[in-house]
Amino acid sequence: MIKRPMRPMCAAAIALLAALPAMAQPIEQRDLDRLVSDNLKQIQAARSSIITAISDPGMPVGSRLEASGQLIDPVRSMIESGDENQIVNGLMIAGSIVTPEAIGLIESAYASETQGVRYAAMRALRTTLRILGEQRTPSLQAPEVARQVKAAGEILRNDPDAYVAEGAARALAQGAKMGNDRLASSAEAAFTELAQGASARLKSIDELSEEKHEGVIRIAMMSTFELGRILQGVNRPGPEAVREAGALAGDSLAYVYKRFQNAGRQIGSIDADQKLPLTQLVGSSETLIYYARSALGQSAQQTQLRANFEAGNDRDFNRNILSIIGGTGILTQPPFSLEADRFVASGG
Repeated sequence: MIKRPMRPMCAAAIALLAALPAMAQPIEQRDLDRLVSDNLKQIQAARSSIITAISDPGMPVGSRLEASGQLIDPVRSMIESGDENQIVNGLMIAGSIVTPEAIGLIESAYASETQGVRYAAMRALRTTLRILGEQRTPSLQAPEVARQVKAAGEILRNDPDAYVAEGAARALAQGAKMGNDRLASSAEAAFTELAQGASARLKSIDELSEEKHEGVIRIAMMSTFELGRILQGVNRPGPEAVREAGALAGDSLAYVYKRFQNAGRQIGSIDADQKLPLTQLVGSSETLIYYARSALGQSAQQTQLRANFEAGNDRDFNRNILSIIGGTGILTQPPFSLEADRFVASGG
């Protein structure tokens, strides 16, 4: 595990803490005592109580800073303990603190050799981004948030474990939903990182053993679904980010089309246990393209791809999917203008 120096509190934070009137501290001493217990149940009880106390995005900044001051040292001890249960519980708390010191502790676990610790770090980052997105005044500065978004994108692309990569994808999806104007650029960056990272993961699927394909498909399915939901909302990203989402949807459909070709262009020849996730991927990708076209100012109509695939309608599925990813398909034309042979060799 990488150990990084503690981030110093900014002068404004120190001044604010010094000016706080004498009052009950945000974290009860009983919970701090239970946090350093040797009893796992006591630690878990303290963790639940602490998270309840600090996870409200409306918590005043002064109170959040004071809670951070109470928690950072014991949480650091947990994360540096070498015990996986302690580390995971510490990361869960750190995710709800949402201060520079806490994000530094989360970041220290990104390169852990233990899969469960890396996954817990991604869950903690996801929690931090959720709270940040709902705060009136973000308790982390935009450059720090942008740095964490970039790190999550790298983990999505490169972590050897599919569950950790999926955790990074879910953290990015949460970051892409941040509605605070001060974090708008970070939200758009998270949207783009999710689209590009899931696409890169999917393109490398042939390098993996068969049993690892399921995790990659799950990431693509979740990512296309979440990006489509975001494009249905009011906080849409800019055109370039939307095009990246369209590219991911195209790459996802291209993967399904390859499976279709490998089955002799007969949907009925695809194994039944593999057909359901492929059906879901077709549906989420088709929907994402619909909303991406709308976001780019283009009139869009549903293409019935999922219905074709579910019904085993080989001819209509072949025709309709090529109308999207073929050499003259929707995604190769403005406003997407993606390469003609990106999805299908020789443009289909």
